[in-house]
Amino acid sequence: MMTVMVQEGPAGGASQGSLAHLVDAIGHDRFGPALASYLHGLCGADHFAAFRLGQDELREVAACCVEPARTARDRVESYVKLGLWKHDPAMTEAQRCVQHAAPALIHVDFSDQGYTALRPQVYPHVRDRVLLCGRAASGAFGLSVLRADPHSPFGDENLRRLGEAADLLVAVLGKHAESSQSRPNVAQALTALPDIESCIVEMGALPRREAEVCARILYGLSSVGIALDLSVSEETVKTYRKRAYQRLNIGSERELLTWYLARWSHWSLQRHTLVRGAPAAVH
Repeated sequence: MMTVMVQEGPAGGASQGSLAHLVDAIGHDRFGPALASYLHGLCGADHFAAFRLGQDELREVAACCVEPARTARDRVESYVKLGLWKHDPAMTEAQRCVQHAAPALIHVDFSDQGYTALRPQVYPHVRDRVLLCGRAASGAFGLSVLRADPHSPFGDENLRRLGEAADLLVAVLGKHAESSQSRPNVAQALTALPDIESCIVEMGALPRREAEVCARILYGLSSVGIALDLSVSEETVKTYRKRAYQRLNIGSERELLTWYLARWSHWSLQRHTLVRGAPAAVH
């Protein structure tokens, strides 16, 4: 694995039109396809995945294939949610490199022993990978740039162009992450049970058991499912639900959802603010 600290320079290889399209897409859902297109023109990349590097934490910023329908969402999510990134030698090196002012390019060697188990799980059809890492005003970021089989590995000219665009790419990722986090995605509000529960506890001042029951109602579990999950009786679940509704001055699941969503946006913004303020970890 080779790491190169890159110097600021003019980005070449991608059209001004694709750059303008990328900048215009910052903060929007079309950012992923726009960045994939830009990277393809810049260095011949087929895929990318971008992350914010936090304190013992990795958060996805965007990921896309140059053909968006072929984006490997399952592998990106496994990499983040199952903590596979903690076993990635390149990511460990990136955590060290982002302590420096200049961005760095880490050219991955898949013959490294550290990829014996990781490659078939995350990179089964990848010919070559470069991890660009650097620090923007809003935090530290990593950009995994991939070339798929049957294409050839990245050449020297590809790497030169990517290095010249490093400062620009890190800044763009920082702006997109900042913009996206300032507009919480309500679709995420009901997908993670621990987050639902934390929001209710912090914003609703409910006792723990009542908060646990309300969180599972919002998550979509039935009274029987909640009872099994919490190892209590179904009658106990109904009692906790009744008490919680009385405290919140509501009378139905629909009102619970309305109450929760009204508080989730504020809770989510507070949480993201804390994440942005956290220093990058060094492993």
